[in-house]
Amino acid sequence: MKGWFYKMKRRFVSWIVLVSVLLGLNLTACDKPIIEDSTTKEKQIDKTHTEINMEIIEPDIEEQQILRVNWGSDPPDLDPQTTSDQLSMWILNSVMEGLVRLNPDGTIGTGLAESYTISDDNLTYTFYLRDAYWSDGTPITSHDFRYAWIRALNPTTKSNYAYQFFYIKGAREFNCGEENDASTIGIKSLDDKTLEVTLNNPTPYFLNLTSFVTYMPVQNQTANLFGREYGETADQMVFSGPFIIEQWIKNDKLVLKKNEMYHDADAVRLDGIKGYMIRDNDTILRMYENDELDFINLPPEFINKYLYSNEFKSLPEATTWYLMFNCENKYFSNYKMRLAFALATDAEAYVNVIAQNSGAVAEGLTPPSMTGKGHSFAFDRYSVLPGYDTDYASILFDEALAEIGATREEFSRDVTILSEIGDTWNRRAQFFQSQWKENLGVELFIEQLTFSERLKRYDTKNYEIAYAGWGGDYNDPLTFMDMLVTEGGHNYTHWSNELYDEFILKAVNGIGYDRIDALAEAEVIIAQEIPVYPIYHPNKNLVIKPYVKSLAIFPIGPDYDFKWTYIDK
Repeated sequence: MKGWFYKMKRRFVSWIVLVSVLLGLNLTACDKPIIEDSTTKEKQIDKTHTEINMEIIEPDIEEQQILRVNWGSDPPDLDPQTTSDQLSMWILNSVMEGLVRLNPDGTIGTGLAESYTISDDNLTYTFYLRDAYWSDGTPITSHDFRYAWIRALNPTTKSNYAYQFFYIKGAREFNCGEENDASTIGIKSLDDKTLEVTLNNPTPYFLNLTSFVTYMPVQNQTANLFGREYGETADQMVFSGPFIIEQWIKNDKLVLKKNEMYHDADAVRLDGIKGYMIRDNDTILRMYENDELDFINLPPEFINKYLYSNEFKSLPEATTWYLMFNCENKYFSNYKMRLAFALATDAEAYVNVIAQNSGAVAEGLTPPSMTGKGHSFAFDRYSVLPGYDTDYASILFDEALAEIGATREEFSRDVTILSEIGDTWNRRAQFFQSQWKENLGVELFIEQLTFSERLKRYDTKNYEIAYAGWGGDYNDPLTFMDMLVTEGGHNYTHWSNELYDEFILKAVNGIGYDRIDALAEAEVIIAQEIPVYPIYHPNKNLVIKPYVKSLAIFPIGPDYDFKWTYIDK
């Protein structure tokens, strides 16, 4: 029954459309953001000893530099070592900084490291920290980095992103409890200003990883003082980035203020960022059109209205949205049940109707913008996802119910679609609800939760089926594939496959094209077992006021960077 997954088939039309979009934007989706009037340039010196200089051209700007945005909801977790959601990372990227910071063009720029060296074997990175200070005036040292990284690796911290450090010598062993001595980890503070990191294998994207939020430092005394409450309120944090949190009223607003202690404060033009928490799409658009918000993520139903406006911006995202099954649930632990729901879902109709043709139908978990063997990983992948086959879906659904020993009535009573509060989420959930009612004969209740509540339900295995998305953290297929390893921090499917784990480990430790082959094999297993069913890869659609300048928008990693943004009316 599973042999048809191996058919060598490509939907060349979808790739041609995607390439046309990229060419039309003059944009490489893997590492090029939209840049509005950027004035930042990077100066490369040497691979083994790199210092990145920033040349700033001062514009004629407005006196009041306040950017107004919509966060959408409260950030669930502002602890850099435990956070795992995009909203929290968006805010943390504004108030914290790592060893490096991405430039507006996506290249590696200046951060808390003034310079760094890389050994000839590409295994040892030595970072030399600049003179920089926390927002409370105390110096930022290499010990703050070492403390934060080992804190993330400590099993008691329960960091979902601990595996991002497994490239470092001894990190995996410490996190898994095989070694209790932190001094065996390849993270050394040679002095207050020098951090030495030793890797297991050459990792081309390691330097990029040091800009990621989990790699950002925390102040030892503050984190120890507040413990698990660190980051829950503004006064339970100190900051190292361009901004600080000035005010945080839960479920209302979160306001940022320029950090005068930031090492590159002169380059920060904004005095502050006023962020709301609005979920109603009509309200969001009205506030934008009334000049109460300066840019917004444009809800799909309004794309046609702004499609030809010079305020409309669109670029492919390194993101995949998918149906996610709780594989430890009574119903969805059954393979036929997962396959039935996949076959009963028309991904093309979703892209056309719900996404308003803004994106591409998914052919795998990894989006086409991820790099493979010198080209898109999409051309290295040979697995084929289930298509849309309602007749076969109905047959499989009946067979699965019989194997489980349940009726349609019991299934409808026990299974809900886990969703989030908000207009866009309503449209998404109602699409799936109607698909499964028509094609499987069951009408499932839609359960709406807040963002943070939804994440908790995933983590505690308290759901049956959900619609979820994952955005890439760096430009490699592994950033998508490693989230489904057994007991992985982000494996909310709670699925386990020993062979899949072996392929991912081979990709982590491998070099060159062998690791790409391992990831392609892992995609085959996903297509076979369907712990998730990829639906589509979205475009990021925005409307931005013309007076908002130098807003960097990234398809990979942090959504936005406001360090260089300014208002010029």
